[in-house]
Amino acid sequence: MDKNIDFNGLIGEVGKCCLSEESCGTCEKGTCLVGYCKQSLLTAFKQKDEFIDNGMDDIPYEDTKLYDDEKIINSIGFILNQCKNCQLYHDEDCIINIIRCSMEVALLGDHIDYKGSTLMYFSDLGNKNKEISQKIYSAFKQVNK
Repeated sequence: MDKNIDFNGLIGEVGKCCLSEESCGTCEKGTCLVGYCKQSLLTAFKQKDEFIDNGMDDIPYEDTKLYDDEKIINSIGFILNQCKNCQLYHDEDCIINIIRCSMEVALLGDHIDYKGSTLMYFSDLGNKNKEISQKIYSAFKQVNK
């Protein structure tokens, strides 16, 4: 397991996006994008593995709750700072990829194909939505300070 992944930081950032049980009534982790991220992070942490087999297949795309865009943008910026920029060795089942995709679904309604590089990511996202790309880049840079 890669000890460089900040699981506590990731759980904290993703947790800020949670709408709370007061809003949702109950926490349905399997059908909630934020709950799925938290559950996946805990699974990876407990298994001491940065990969979850078929983790991308279980992202709850049917979750249509309206999340706070700013919180989602900040969480994606934090998540991208955890990316190792594996380039050609990028693995879709990497926990960082799984939770980034989930947060993108919450923000954009779909995820961006990731090519193993934050530089390429911002280029691809900019082609899809320049304004969102700039906001996520700003959040990404804030974490780096």
